[in-house]
Amino acid sequence: MSSTMVLDPRAPWIQVELSFDKKRDTPYSIELPDDYELPEKPYKAVSIVSDPEGEYSYGDVIVLPTHVIREIELSANKFHLVERNHIMAVVRAE
Repeated sequence: MSSTMVLDPRAPWIQVELSFDKKRDTPYSIELPDDYELPEKPYKAVSIVSDPEGEYSYGDVIVLPTHVIREIELSANKFHLVERNHIMAVVRAE
């Protein structure tokens, strides 16, 4: 029996979602070895899920170094956390 869990981060941690910066599918393909992994960008744009300090709202987009994203797996649930002091920028539409 698997259930949906809710993560309630505590300061200085912020919960984020990685779906903002997903790769787009293209109609082209290139054959690569099975163990090949594309190099990761040194930064990533992610969406805010929960900020315990309220500085950021749900859905705000922030940019941060890729290596600081912490993935937590609990049962069938996956969560992503980042420390507040690693946020490089906020992305806003004009």
